Amino acid sequence: MKALAAVTRNKLVESVHWGVICVVDPQGNIVYKQGDPRTKIFYRSSAKPLQVLPFVHSGGAEAMGFTPKEIALACASHVGSPEHQKTVMDILKRLDLKVADLHCGVMSPYHEEENRRLIAANEEPSPLHVSCSGKHAAMLAYCKYRGWDIATYEKIDHPLQQEILKIIALFTEEKADAILVGTDGCGLPICMLPVEKIALSYARLTQCVHDEQSEYHRASKTIFEAMYRHPDMVEGRGEFDTELMETAGGRLIAKVGAEAVYCMGIRQGNLGVCLKIADGNERAVYPVVMQLLLELGIFGDRELETMRKWYRTELTNNLKEHIGDIVPVFHRREAVGLGDSL
Repeated sequence: MKALAAVTRNKLVESVHWGVICVVDPQGNIVYKQGDPRTKIFYRSSAKPLQVLPFVHSGGAEAMGFTPKEIALACASHVGSPEHQKTVMDILKRLDLKVADLHCGVMSPYHEEENRRLIAANEEPSPLHVSCSGKHAAMLAYCKYRGWDIATYEKIDHPLQQEILKIIALFTEEKADAILVGTDGCGLPICMLPVEKIALSYARLTQCVHDEQSEYHRASKTIFEAMYRHPDMVEGRGEFDTELMETAGGRLIAKVGAEAVYCMGIRQGNLGVCLKIADGNERAVYPVVMQLLLELGIFGDRELETMRKWYRTELTNNLKEHIGDIVPVFHRREAVGLGDSL
């Protein structure tokens, strides 16, 4: 692990976030790294574009009437805004399903206004508020398309989850039966893989967008374009994923995962990125991602100005006084053949 971000107080370092970064090309060549890219981590919600790939590739998304906006939501860790809830509900109604058919559990929404509304109205949150409800709705739609049982769609031995496992194995060059599997926060199976292999899956996904001869070209292009054209559905207004993709203007897709996992697919060079903050604190992710994009030359002064609040996150005390910052502390010294690759 490498020191990636520091928390300062009155210009003195108070805490350090350690982690690992890996950037690879579609052949698996490492073009940039910090820390050991062989470190194994859980893919978490960063896996969502790969998890929805079988549905789109099969023709199921088209057959079940999924719009690009709904495909973006299937890749989302959304904040549970009214728009997110309505979009999930629209999918369920079209499938003749109920909210109870979503096996994602219940959580309070990240959307502050919606959460305040629930509290003021003395209402309980529902599965629609869960950040993964869009993915679960898409999985139910795929089961309907295939004629599979929907009662156990979240179980690892269900044909849906076996298809997803095979896709992840294919895009990471791992053997499906050798991949370690845990349970994600929303109850679905989630894979543990080396950071470099997770980065490879995003590089392969991005390559397929451009490779018209690839079997997965159309599905990858559909997912990639849905995410960057509807970034507000991937997370929410004012959130990092959304603002990052809006600023990038179609040059990349980005997806946060729980426990401070972050992945990107970058068009320039068909690069895949995976990073993990060791202590699982998402506050360090934002400045680290920004620093990495600057070092790769994907972002410059214009993008930095737009995203400055994420690059140097201000810390305030109870009096709203600015008393410190979260800042990146790694540099380009470990870039490997970066100039040639880009």
